[in-house]
Amino acid sequence: MPRLVVDQTYRMVPVANLEPHPDNPHQGDVDVIAESIEKNGFYGTILVQQSRMRIIAGEHRWRGAKAKGLGQVPALILDVDDDAALRILLADNRTAEIGGYDDQALAELLRSLDDLDGTGWTEQDLDDLAEAIASDNAVALTSDRAPTPGGGRADQAGTGARDEEELPEPGDAETHTRPSVWGVVVTCDSEAQQVQLLNQLAGQGWNVRALM
Repeated sequence: MPRLVVDQTYRMVPVANLEPHPDNPHQGDVDVIAESIEKNGFYGTILVQQSRMRIIAGEHRWRGAKAKGLGQVPALILDVDDDAALRILLADNRTAEIGGYDDQALAELLRSLDDLDGTGWTEQDLDDLAEAIASDNAVALTSDRAPTPGGGRADQAGTGARDEEELPEPGDAETHTRPSVWGVVVTCDSEAQQVQLLNQLAGQGWNVRALM
């Protein structure tokens, strides 16, 4: 059974004494990392293989430190062989990529800052994020019961209401599948108007939600 905690020692190491792993396939943005160092300082450690003083994880942070003229960086020196070093390198890159964001929570977090300096995010990123959220929530105001073609809702319609087979998909007259959700997007001039409209529609029994 492998050790659950790798033998490791923390110490400050001269930047010039470290070398990148020649097989590292990951490509990072050194400029963004250097900007973070400028704003936040260098934090955390670089993982280094003891026998070779070769960087296992943190190569681009090391390059960012070099770019900012740092003489030393904190490092965790790992006592591992070449095979283990390569596996750790691959795992560190891959595990950082797996996963995702709650886009709404991320957007709110970014908006809470006075500026985005040192975060790795830009105003354009925030605009793109807002656009993606709006696209994902294109159905902003939805009814829990689909309206019928003659007005009202399906469960309120008389016997003359069309059944599902009579509602073709747009652009395909041969397909007769009712959309699972019907909805509209309403643009308001102000937050106050948005709140007023939401309250009005909710009072009429509609299932509504607001977009930022």
